Amino acid sequence: MKKPDDSHFYKLSLKKKIEFIKKFSGLNREDLEILKRYQELPDFFDIENNIGPFKIATNFFVEGKEYLVPMETEEPSVVAAASRGAKLIKEGGGFRGRYLDNQMIGQIQILGVKDFREGKKKILENRKEILNAANQTNRFLLRIGGGAKDIAVKKRGRFLVLYLFVDTKDAMGANIINTMIEKISPLLTKYTHAKVGLRIISNFAPKRVVSVWARVSIDSLELNGFSGEEVAQGILSAQKLAELDIYRAVTHNKGVMNGIDAVALATGNDTRAIEAAVHSFAARRGRYQPITHWKREKEHLRGQIRTPLPIATVGGATSTKKAKLALKILGVKDAQELGIVAGAVGLANNLAALSVLATEGIQRGHMKIHKEFVKKTNQPRTGQS
Repeated sequence: MKKPDDSHFYKLSLKKKIEFIKKFSGLNREDLEILKRYQELPDFFDIENNIGPFKIATNFFVEGKEYLVPMETEEPSVVAAASRGAKLIKEGGGFRGRYLDNQMIGQIQILGVKDFREGKKKILENRKEILNAANQTNRFLLRIGGGAKDIAVKKRGRFLVLYLFVDTKDAMGANIINTMIEKISPLLTKYTHAKVGLRIISNFAPKRVVSVWARVSIDSLELNGFSGEEVAQGILSAQKLAELDIYRAVTHNKGVMNGIDAVALATGNDTRAIEAAVHSFAARRGRYQPITHWKREKEHLRGQIRTPLPIATVGGATSTKKAKLALKILGVKDAQELGIVAGAVGLANNLAALSVLATEGIQRGHMKIHKEFVKKTNQPRTGQS
């Protein structure tokens, strides 16, 4: 069945919005009851695509598929910006994306090693035994193609450190990896005759990188009296400043994370782990850089986001009713699809922000929505439309 057009979703009454989502995502009576319970809370207000537990961003066309995207954020303008950026990109053909890998990394600190070269040699000689022991902790993960895939051993100051690379499939992986590295720690003591210290997952995730890219017509960027060419030049200028100046780069990336974090919160994901992964990756070469990049390609701008995104569809808070409802509305089949959509949201927010920052300034649209929110929150509640 062809899904309905969402380009005018924001103009609908709350009742019609819910009906739209019901048809779009196949919601059942229990799903609708969850929405209703949230709408009855005293802090619910019918503003900017708010449907209760989260707000809905529209116009997302990713890898040839339409999405309604739940976003949990206190700032309504973030959702409006995501929807506007996504609409511009949809007109240019939509988002494309893929994960470059799907591995998280655990590390074990080994203390008091007397011969680093010999210790490293012994560990690597027993690589197969170490991986087998790690995988015995999660046979299901191994059966579906995940599990511990490799190890590395490095000297770090006066420590020897083992790194365990694990494909965690649809989980973020913290519990999986922490269990594995505790299991294999006695083997390292056996091989090195040294003491094991710290054993934990790393939130630096250079092997779980998502890449999402899109094109937008320069003519379509025309905004409030500024020509498409003027807006495009402003975006490219802002991009260059972010590459040269950490003060701008940090705020540039914060704007991207406005969107990614909101998707992560709606779907029950660990925003602190995601933020740690993203910002450490942005600074991995010793200089903090923007995680998105815009360049001109003839009559288009091409944008790309490339960043670690350890996001999950199973485990932790993703199993709550609210998170399950968000995932159902999204209609994603696995964590990689969710990560690509979340990356698309970040790129859309980035486009929307840069287009106004480089022209009229951020406050006009932001404050318009903010004032509407304040006006509604200061009025007595009389029921929902």
